[in-house]
Amino acid sequence: MISELQFLPVPATDLDRIRCNGHDDHGNPLVARESGAGAPLRCCLRLSTDGERIALIAYRPSALGGPYAEVGPVFVHADPCPGYAGPDFPADFRERRAVLRPYDAAGQMLDGVLAEPGTSEGELKQLFDDPEVALVHVRNVIAGCWNFSVRRA
Repeated sequence: MISELQFLPVPATDLDRIRCNGHDDHGNPLVARESGAGAPLRCCLRLSTDGERIALIAYRPSALGGPYAEVGPVFVHADPCPGYAGPDFPADFRERRAVLRPYDAAGQMLDGVLAEPGTSEGELKQLFDDPEVALVHVRNVIAGCWNFSVRRA
């Protein structure tokens, strides 16, 4: 089932626009800084390493719209990166606790699951067994920030 899913970072087209404009879509300036290790990068779905140039931007991850389509902070590379196109659950997020939020096609949240380290893939499979689930947000447990989205391929 996991191979039938797509793992969605911040789209490259959105990042290109933000980098070109020098600010995110909510008016916050793109401020590059040198990272320490461990910032969750939403452009390539991995953790940062020491010395990478990253930026914190405000981003609205849901293209579905609706009242749950909030804006929140995400770390991205300040300069273009290869992005993420892997067919598998992003490795740097596998052993992290996560909140999984499934949404229907109208953008309404259907449920919420707290996934313990190493269980997110199995929890996703169960969520997508429900035909009403159109999209799942994988989120940080403490801050609630969006990490990436998942949909059927």
